[in-house]
Amino acid sequence: MYRRCSLRAARECTTGALKDCMLVSCRIDQTGHEAMNYLAHLYFSDLTPDGCVGQLLPDCMPPRQLPESATATLRQHVHLHQVIDRFTDHHDQVLALRHSFEPPFRRFSGVILDVLFDHILARTWSDWHDSSLDAFSAQVYTALAAYRGPENERLRSLRLALVRHRWLPGYGTREGMARALSSLDRRSRFNTPLATAVQVLDQRHDDISAVFSQFFPQLQAEVRRAQADGSD
Repeated sequence: MYRRCSLRAARECTTGALKDCMLVSCRIDQTGHEAMNYLAHLYFSDLTPDGCVGQLLPDCMPPRQLPESATATLRQHVHLHQVIDRFTDHHDQVLALRHSFEPPFRRFSGVILDVLFDHILARTWSDWHDSSLDAFSAQVYTALAAYRGPENERLRSLRLALVRHRWLPGYGTREGMARALSSLDRRSRFNTPLATAVQVLDQRHDDISAVFSQFFPQLQAEVRRAQADGSD
């Protein structure tokens, strides 16, 4: 759901000391598609092919690489993805929750919350969406399979992997969440505690759920404002 640093090496990092960086891709090789969180972004799609892909695209390619032929729907959802990331990055309760994580998890609190928030969204899906998660996921897979717009190899790989492996409902299980975190750990270029980070949810489920229940309606309102501004 959240902004990812595009800098690939410590010597390029402008965020300060790398050991204190909470951004994901300074530490994680994102070729591990299974590990990433996509459910919240897809929640805000219009379930068209361009809408679903637009919600994934900024994690796979720079939006500036979109050709002029890209549709308005694709561009609108790329913009919404960025709105979601910015709002989350600066949300006071989310930031406070991240900084409340104990070592060794605090350093990786951003990526851990990515996964845990998608888990909570999946577990409480009926509170937020009229369709079941299985029905919603089926619509997403159909839309992704039908996409014929611009994409690089990474985006194509992600799109087809989501269709083939049908990961979205798995976010709602502890096993699926643990698998995602372990996948991130395996693909990290650094030593991380992510393989054991599922214990954060075990220990702080109520705290994390409480923040999510307040944060997500505010995120919905922010997305509605962005959509209204875009339609002016």
